[in-house]
Amino acid sequence: VQNAGDVAVALRTLAPDVPMVVGMSLGGLTAIALGARRPELVRKLALVDVTPGVDREKAAPIAAFIAGPESFESFDEILARTIEFNPTRSESSLRRGVLHNAVERDDGRWVWRYQRPRLVETAEMPDFSTLWDDVSKLAMPLMLVRGTESGVVGDEDVAELRRRQPDVRVETVEGAGHSIQGDRPLELAQLLADFLER
Repeated sequence: VQNAGDVAVALRTLAPDVPMVVGMSLGGLTAIALGARRPELVRKLALVDVTPGVDREKAAPIAAFIAGPESFESFDEILARTIEFNPTRSESSLRRGVLHNAVERDDGRWVWRYQRPRLVETAEMPDFSTLWDDVSKLAMPLMLVRGTESGVVGDEDVAELRRRQPDVRVETVEGAGHSIQGDRPLELAQLLADFLER
């Protein structure tokens, strides 16, 4: 919810008339909170492979990847780990992603550019289920895009989403894992463009 306040400031300052907010994973949960609290900033909302039903079990593969080594002996080692945890992505896509998201230190070791989330160090998973009440408050058109190879959004989550938002549009992308934008970018872009036009 704190992230939603920060995003609200950014949107209000940089893009107050944005026609749609798209949130993936934690960004999607943040977007739900934003839409419930600042609906004037969210005209349409697209969630990419996330609902408030995400829990420790569903997020385990993501947490395992993030909780991995803090540094790697070589680019090939960091790439191999990335491939291991992203079986639905092409190697060329992952190579490009690692080059953008990792850096070689002066000692030759490779590290991620991001700061490790505190939840990795504390082994605590936030309880996002309270955001279901925020889902009920959403007053804008809503779409969920889920990947067939992802375990983050279960059928029970889709059912709860439909119960709280009967007009929600739910799309499934074949062959995509949690990172739909990396696995099937063209399909996701088409779904988002279509949702934006309606």
